Amino acid sequence: MGRRDDTPYTGNFARGGYETVFLVFMLAIAFFMRGNPLIVYPDILHLFLLLMVSNLLFNWFAPRLRGGEAWLVELVLLLNMLIITGIIKYSGGGDSYFWVLYLLPLFAAALAVKLFDVVSALLFCSLGVIYFSKPLQSWDITEAFGVTVKLAIFALSAAVLYRTAWSKRRTDEHLLAKRMEAERLARELSDSRTSLVMDASATEVGRMVSGVLHDLGNPLSVILLSAEVMSQEEERDHANVARILKAARYAKGMLSNAMGIVRGREYVFAPAGVREAAEAALALCSFQARKKGVAVKDEIPADLPPAVISKVHIERVFMNLVSNAVSFSPEGSTVEVRSQLSGGRIISMVQDSGPGFPDEMIKKGVRAFGTTRREQGGTGLGLFVADEIVRRHGGELFISNAPGGGGRVLFEIPLSGPPATAGGD
Repeated sequence: MGRRDDTPYTGNFARGGYETVFLVFMLAIAFFMRGNPLIVYPDILHLFLLLMVSNLLFNWFAPRLRGGEAWLVELVLLLNMLIITGIIKYSGGGDSYFWVLYLLPLFAAALAVKLFDVVSALLFCSLGVIYFSKPLQSWDITEAFGVTVKLAIFALSAAVLYRTAWSKRRTDEHLLAKRMEAERLARELSDSRTSLVMDASATEVGRMVSGVLHDLGNPLSVILLSAEVMSQEEERDHANVARILKAARYAKGMLSNAMGIVRGREYVFAPAGVREAAEAALALCSFQARKKGVAVKDEIPADLPPAVISKVHIERVFMNLVSNAVSFSPEGSTVEVRSQLSGGRIISMVQDSGPGFPDEMIKKGVRAFGTTRREQGGTGLGLFVADEIVRRHGGELFISNAPGGGGRVLFEIPLSGPPATAGGD
């Protein structure tokens, strides 16, 4: 009985163990009726035990084999039918009540949803029943009716179960296809969101870079002037050396912070200070604030405990929020940046003196490309990026309006980091 494709046997009936219970029940009947002259004892018990072993083999092979290897399963199925034929022979032949055992291989073949196997098993079982009946010329109406009923039971059982199994397989394949499509779309959505977060806003990066380049002018001027003075001095002045080193470290730190935020793609969670992350971001936003005439008030306490964070990404959160706040604030106003510890979480807030968030935006929450300054070239990605980063840290971000006016963004992150890292690596 050759297989026509690589689909494995389903083996639902076999794996359910129902046939083992049925065999034990038949074995018990054979044992308690061992005094029946039709039963050859103990030969029939040996055959029942052999049938149980054969079924165990079938249960083991069926779910594991595909394609070319499936002939092993069909070999065991054929062995089952041969053993059942022996049981019928040693229990009265045509008068045996164990003919119902032929339903086991029929059910197994039908549940495999292989029409060729079903037809082959049905043909074998039908020939077995006819073989053990009286010769055709000696059949009476009762004998003919009995054989017809047995064959009808075989055919009807195989047909109904095959149809049911076929419908179930089609349903399972349909559901599997939908599940795989949903998983594919989910992966694409995740990839697109990640790409959006990491590559997010060319406008914001450009503004940051312009500020960095401007602020690098002062330390570079210090380095240049101090170096010129040193080149003309007969003796080295340690004060000039100290100024050069200080300016160089300042410039290097600023470039490091900027490049970390621009390049930061991988989340590397480790204990770090939120205050240090905020200070690095505020340094990068200082040029924008001075140019706009907006003061940035830093009220982050120095004694905040370290939190398990991806420092470069928390820097980016502060940079986006402060940059947005400065953009909306009128000249001469103040942007407030605060953080505090509360219940194992660090709660940070950035508040400006601008027009605040529209009610519709507060109601709908943070969305990509949702902006109230599109006419100024805003993309709405700043808040979205910050929200995504905070969520990756196991926290939440909220937008609202301050009682006295102005927009307020509050975000909180756990000290222990996101759930995946809370237990430590």
